[in-house]
Amino acid sequence: MSSSNVGVPVKLLFEAEGMKVTVELKNGEIFRGLLLSAEETMNLSLKDVLRTARNGQIKKLPTVYLRGSSIRFIALPELLKNAPVFQKVTTMKRKAEEMRLQKQQTNKKRKR
Repeated sequence: MSSSNVGVPVKLLFEAEGMKVTVELKNGEIFRGLLLSAEETMNLSLKDVLRTARNGQIKKLPTVYLRGSSIRFIALPELLKNAPVFQKVTTMKRKAEEMRLQKQQTNKKRKR
């Protein structure tokens, strides 16, 4: 897994490995379990899974493999809001805002 060329959502999935996640599929099924592994394509392996069917029926499954293209939504643990990948994004946003403000100041001086 070469995480250098992947975006923030996939990096966050990699950070969530070993944590409980909830995954909703496009067909309405919901899976909650321990994330064993995630791939760059967002394919996921879960263990100790509770599957909730569209009709509400719940079934325990030892493991599941979910295809990334069938996933509608992934709920990650709140703990990940402090993940290093978010700190990098926050730093980049702050630098971009500073550059934007400097450019505005420069443009104001030129107009005078």
